[in-house]
Amino acid sequence: MSNLGLWVFESRHDESFFMTETRHRFSKLICIREGLGEVMADWADGVSALPCGAGDCILVPAQLEHRIVDDPRHPISLYGLAIDPQRISPCAAIEQMIPAGKLPRQRMAMLDIPQRIRRLLYLVSREDPASMLSAIAGAIEVFARLAMASSEANEPETRQHGDAPGSTPDVIDEYLIWIRCNFFETLSVESAARACGMSRRKFTTDFRQRTGQTWLAYLNGLRIEHAQTLLRDTDNKVTSIAFQSGFEDLSTFYRTFKRLTGIRPLDYRI
Repeated sequence: MSNLGLWVFESRHDESFFMTETRHRFSKLICIREGLGEVMADWADGVSALPCGAGDCILVPAQLEHRIVDDPRHPISLYGLAIDPQRISPCAAIEQMIPAGKLPRQRMAMLDIPQRIRRLLYLVSREDPASMLSAIAGAIEVFARLAMASSEANEPETRQHGDAPGSTPDVIDEYLIWIRCNFFETLSVESAARACGMSRRKFTTDFRQRTGQTWLAYLNGLRIEHAQTLLRDTDNKVTSIAFQSGFEDLSTFYRTFKRLTGIRPLDYRI
């Protein structure tokens, strides 16, 4: 852990690797890049070993004694990330916001978690003040994105399209979680299909089957819902609300708002 309260690391195991049991006073995120193995610990529900392989991410909570056991034929390479909550206080409640154990693989891919940690490794290697500031901000963003996605995954609006709570969401379920946190970004159905690893035709078909709506209709519904909240709870100008809700031009915002609500934005505010 650095003096700034940030720990970013890469570990490449070989066939002779052996890890003794260890514990930390902070939560640690492990992202498996290559190989196979298990993370041994006293996990919830009596589980003592979490199988892991390339693409898996595991959140190890503070003070949990654990160790990694590699498959000797496929030693593990991994990225790790941790933040000291005593130095960066908003991260003190990480374990209350993000479930411990193996996180949904599709969610990690959509949030670009391994790629973000790889960038953090580059930033901390530079050691100049600007890079350190960027690294701290990037590390906080990693955990913030995980926390927001975990929160959205438990929302009834998201769960109603997917499986029961506690089950493993599929790729469309995970995309629904992701889009509820990112609807205001510049998006396209092509990029959505790529994120889900599907052709455009399969994505649009599966999306409609899951939600009962087209991708664009679902996206616009999220955007207008957010705009209604801003119109109701703030004094922001309509142009600002349109932009914050993900609309690039005011005319499209007005047309979409009227089509979905039956009234104009200013009439809704009244």
